[in-house]
Amino acid sequence: MHRSISSVLLAVALLTVAACGGGGSTGGVAAPAQFATVGIALTDAPTADVDQALATITSIELLGEGRRVVLFSGVETIDLLRLADYSELFAVSEEVPAGTYNKIRLQLSSLELVKLNHDGTIDETIDAKLVANGKIDLNPQGPFYVAPGATLVITVDFDMKKSLKITETGNGRIIVRPVIFVDIANGLPAPGLTRIHGEITAMGDSGELRLCQTALISSSDEDRRHGDEDRCVRVSTDAATGIFGEDGLPKEYFQLAVGDEATIIGRLRPWDHDEDDGDGDSGDDNDNDGDSDRFAVDAYIIEEGPLGTFKRLAGVVTTPVNPVTDRFGIDLAPGQGIVTDGPLAAQLYPKSRIFSTDGFELSRLDLATGTRAIADAVLAISGASEDVFRTSLVVLDPDLGTSEILLNGAVLDVDVGAQRLSMSTASGDRCVDTWTADIFLVDDSGGSLESTRGSLDDLVPGQNIDVFGTEGLGGCLVASTILAEG
Repeated sequence: MHRSISSVLLAVALLTVAACGGGGSTGGVAAPAQFATVGIALTDAPTADVDQALATITSIELLGEGRRVVLFSGVETIDLLRLADYSELFAVSEEVPAGTYNKIRLQLSSLELVKLNHDGTIDETIDAKLVANGKIDLNPQGPFYVAPGATLVITVDFDMKKSLKITETGNGRIIVRPVIFVDIANGLPAPGLTRIHGEITAMGDSGELRLCQTALISSSDEDRRHGDEDRCVRVSTDAATGIFGEDGLPKEYFQLAVGDEATIIGRLRPWDHDEDDGDGDSGDDNDNDGDSDRFAVDAYIIEEGPLGTFKRLAGVVTTPVNPVTDRFGIDLAPGQGIVTDGPLAAQLYPKSRIFSTDGFELSRLDLATGTRAIADAVLAISGASEDVFRTSLVVLDPDLGTSEILLNGAVLDVDVGAQRLSMSTASGDRCVDTWTADIFLVDDSGGSLESTRGSLDDLVPGQNIDVFGTEGLGGCLVASTILAEG
């Protein structure tokens, strides 16, 4: 009887891009900087299986030949499911030695799954077992290069929709398999939308501002303060940027002020220090405060106010947008602390924005009946007229309800040319189309759980595999992810 790999914790997709950078001079010839700046952003894929996934992270490191660089060290518990439609800047190091790296190490001390009642109270809490004491090594298919002077974002994407394929061991313990994809944007914008909450510390005269991060939106702590030092980003706006006050109503850039709390939603990217930020210092990144900014956000939405001012409410669209009133109906999902007797009205404004979960901008026509949505909104209660949600942003995920099949078994045959394999399962032999699949070789036999990006060529008969996918028209399972015994 072959050994199951049901204890495997993750899969990793790693895109590496080499980048060049430099600074300084020696004898009139430009000399490369010896360090790079690396930011860690966390995100997740949405799921309807549980309401909270509380992961306690204690360290994140880059490992290379003779190098071990700590990007984060501490204790931070975040709710991964708050990251279902955005990434959040979690850690930044400006002292990463330039060079070649081959591994990203993530250390978790616990993973707790929570199911909520309709009123938002806790119904059930599940402590997940962590293989290899939570030490997770993410390996690309080959080494990746961190260039001197470069600024890059590593996005760690926990796909909880795939992860929550739960098996119960003989002693009743629960094993959860976090499927994690990693994207390295070397000198490029990070994928998808990013949210950063903080305090406005400077404003320019051309629609630019500086925001210093004061809290993690995804944190499970009540005060959500993050670390001992605030991180700052440069924020650019344009004519399409929607700016909304604490009452949920639109406002103008000049109505913002230094000292205001705000949440920025946009695209995270490295900051070009030659950019003019509108404050007369020709892009100087210090502002006489001793801080050095390395990242910028191109803002799509700015929401004024402390965390929680704008509620993030998930539900299903019940009516399309009325072109006269600019409203649509939404039926809220349970467990969010708001109990209603039917759908509520969501009010849009000219600069309200609509995006997909992967960061592509959509239109009001995409707010179709039956579509799953997450709305940023402030509830406006009226004694005489209809209560409405004043809505700044809507993120749509029409695929949230789509369920994937999980097959466990062993490889029978591999046809690389046809991008297909056959496998034995408990219910019989199956064929699997792999042309869209991410394939990973996983090994939890050592002191850590290791996952390496692979290809169909790496699979051989007799190898144990777990396959996630959907039924194809030709009778084969169309795989999205394959976890293979390394």
